[in-house]
Amino acid sequence: MKAKISPQWIIGLLIGFVMPLMGILLILEARPELVGLQRFEGDIVKHVNTQIITLGIIINAALFFIGLRLDKEEGCRGILFASVVYLVMIFVYRFLL
Repeated sequence: MKAKISPQWIIGLLIGFVMPLMGILLILEARPELVGLQRFEGDIVKHVNTQIITLGIIINAALFFIGLRLDKEEGCRGILFASVVYLVMIFVYRFLL
């Protein structure tokens, strides 16, 4: 059985990919010293970058629960899928690279 992809799911997916990037940019704008840390040791940089990206994903968690509250379940599925993709990318970056 083939599942249809609804427009709400695609919108949720786009929101799920864009909002953490916006959050990361806001964090780096508010704390410019974090950009300067990129010159240090690789392990320190990986740790800081992982924390910054994880903070960006917290925005997705908030959007997910707001969407559930507003009965926008298809959009929430897209946000959840984007969050899982981000978490897999964080795992690969942190432990496999």
